[in-house]
Amino acid sequence: MRGLIMLSAVSIIILTGCTRTARDVENTREMLAGQVVEVEGPEDQYGWLPHLRLTFENNQVSEVYFDYINGDSEKKSQDEEYNSTMQEKTGMSAEDAMKTLRNQLVKVQDPGQIEIIAGATQTSKEFIEMATKAITNFQDGKHSANNYGEDSEVTAAVNRGLGIEEPKTSDNQSSSKYFNGGDGNDATADAGA
Repeated sequence: MRGLIMLSAVSIIILTGCTRTARDVENTREMLAGQVVEVEGPEDQYGWLPHLRLTFENNQVSEVYFDYINGDSEKKSQDEEYNSTMQEKTGMSAEDAMKTLRNQLVKVQDPGQIEIIAGATQTSKEFIEMATKAITNFQDGKHSANNYGEDSEVTAAVNRGLGIEEPKTSDNQSSSKYFNGGDGNDATADAGA
């Protein structure tokens, strides 16, 4: 009798695990309507790494996250000393420049139409370059529902109709240094700014 109870319990656990994986894949299929593409630019001489995440709905950019992150996972937009110095020298803080760029992209939907911000020329150029790459990745099908834009094991699993497998990496495949790429600073939250 104990053996039968134990066998039943193990069977339920195994079946529940399989059902959950199938449910997770189905949930991912539903999430594919709001695709996410992430790209990172090269680290600058001060240790800041530009990071861009675009969310697409109905083939349009609906949300934009853009910031620079350093090795301590600090954001340039939140660095008071940096923003104060930039504001004094150029009349615009890094945080305001990034908000403006995010809002422009959501409004015009074309990185080529984004205006370079005086006092934030390098930031503007990097944003435009990264947004162009992210949109190209989206158009080429390199997107995911889990915030990693240059394809992912979740998207691959959905395409295979299977559960999640360990991702295969190669020397030429890029990967993000950061867990989720940011805290969701998006243009929709800044639209009134």
